[in-house]
Parts: sequence; C-alpha cells; structure tokens
Amino acid sequence: MDKKKQIFEIISFTADDREYYPASMEHENWMPDNFVKHTEIDIALGQSRYGGPIVDLPPGVQYPENLRFAAQLDLSKFSPYDKTGLLPKKGQLIFFAEIMNDTGKVIYADVANEELVRTTKEHEDNFYTGILIDKIYADTETLEERYEEPEDDEEELNEQDEVWGYFSGCEKSKIFGIYTNCQLQEEEIEEVAFSDKVVLLQIGENGFNDEGVFSVLIPKEDLKNLNFDNCEFIWAQS
Repeated sequence: MDKKKQIFEIISFTADDREYYPASMEHENWMPDNFVKHTEIDIALGQSRYGGPIVDLPPGVQYPENLRFAAQLDLSKFSPYDKTGLLPKKGQLIFFAEIMNDTGKVIYADVANEELVRTTKEHEDNFYTGILIDKIYADTETLEERYEEPEDDEEELNEQDEVWGYFSGCEKSKIFGIYTNCQLQEEEIEEVAFSDKVVLLQIGENGFNDEGVFSVLIPKEDLKNLNFDNCEFIWAQS
C-alpha cells in the first residue's frame, strides 16, 4: 500500500471556548472576553484539560519540581474512541513539561476521580493558562492530507504536482496518528509515523495553542506495558 494513503486511527478533541488564568494575575487589556480567572470556572475533579494552575493528582503524588503542568486526560472519556486498544480503559494520564529544554514527566494512575487531590500552582510561565477539553471523537488521517496545492512556481512538487505542507496537521489536537512538527521535512515526519513511536498526545492550534504544537511521543511497547518513563516531549513553534 502507498504509505501516503495509509489510514491512521486517531482520537481527536476540541477546546472549550473559555480560557482560564491564575487568579493572582491582574486582568490585562489584551485578554479577550473568553479569559476568566481560574476561580471563576467550574472544573470537576479529573476533568480533561490543557495547562493552567489546577491539577488533580493521585494521593501521595507530588507536583514535579522544575516542570509545569501541561495536561490531564480522564481516560474513561477517551478510551471509548480508541480503536487501537492501546489506551487503558480508565484512570488518569497527567503530563508535566518544560518546553524550553524538551523535558517532562507523564504520570499514569488508575485512580477514581473522586480520590484525586486538587493542587493549585499559579505561575506566569509556560502553560500558565488552562483550557478544558470539550468534545472527544474518533477520527482518521492520512499523510496524503499533508500535501497542498503549490502557491508559486518555485516550490518543489511531487509526482501529483503537490507540495509538502509543513504546517499541515498543526490545527489538530489528538491522540495517536501522524506526528506533527512544522520544523521537519517530509521524510523526517514519515520516519516517525512508520516507526515504533506513538503520539500519546498532540495539542495543536484548534483553540488550545495560538502558534505551536505540543507533542508527547512514547514507544509502542512502553505504552502497552504502561511504562511512561521514556516519553519524548516536543514543542514545535509554528
């Protein structure tokens, strides 16, 4: 089969229309109407979200030093759309990262939401604002979708008279599928897509990030074994 036509099963998700920021911050003139203080938004224990000052940790687990809370996924909401069978059916995946040096930590805990312990850590560093995850649904994608019509005569064309879209895929937030990094060549993206690496998380520019994609990769065997010690954390600025 042509690699460009291979179908990848993914779990896509969208952003809530509000963005919350630390209550200790002053409201700035640049903040749009959908910006609210974190104390003014109702967030259930374990509710899936991206960034912000609020994280719900398993009992006895501490907020990692030198990292920022990046995301929390309630797997009971995602696993019904998992056609790969790789995700645990329930529990929490909690992501921390330092995007300036591409480091991070993933915590998996099979803990009921009501047993989680809420921790609030206000800061003005990366991931200081938070966005709740809204809709979650099964979807598919192909490499073929990453090609575009040329805009000028100087662009390098493939056999179908198309060009590689460096920014294609940036508009998606998902689990699984094709790795997205606008800094990489077509061959480099293909190398990851057809390797043993799995996109454990991609947060894109569909209401979450303005300019950039946050990705976490994990070896497939590690995910099967629930070993999250070897994840890669990448921020690709667009």
